[in-house]
Amino acid sequence: MEQSWNSFWGSVSQAFHHALLPFRAIAEALGYFPTDMQIWCFLCGVFVLVLVVPHTYGDLVLRRRRAYATGKVVKIDMSDDAPNTPTIEFTDRQGHIWRFDSNLPVNDATGSVGAAVEVMYDPQRPNRAREAGRPVMKAAHTALWYTIVAGLMALAFWPGLTSN
Repeated sequence: MEQSWNSFWGSVSQAFHHALLPFRAIAEALGYFPTDMQIWCFLCGVFVLVLVVPHTYGDLVLRRRRAYATGKVVKIDMSDDAPNTPTIEFTDRQGHIWRFDSNLPVNDATGSVGAAVEVMYDPQRPNRAREAGRPVMKAAHTALWYTIVAGLMALAFWPGLTSN
């Protein structure tokens, strides 16, 4: 049983190694000779960066064009795999109703359905909206994601941190 298990994981490892061949060829053409783990860390770092940068860009645009409205919590997502997060509904200057899922966990102000919440939104694109205030939580949230990217890139490019 153990032998077949080891054989299975050996073939999985080999498949992952072969999947990296195009990336290994590019790295070697650039004069870098990474291990499999370094390539995986680089690819995961790029993936997370692709998710985080548009969100950061949206925050920067929102900070420049911001308009404020009072919204209300219409739902709280109580899933087990993440902290509870509110869904907030607000009305823009034209009277259109917009709804967004906050990326911040609930706090005293957003902890109950029907609670009033200050919302910051982009008047040109009202679907780009966030909770107003809570700068420490927003900064911590952003810093965490960029720390993950930096850690993955450190593992990918720092010689000797990982080995085959």
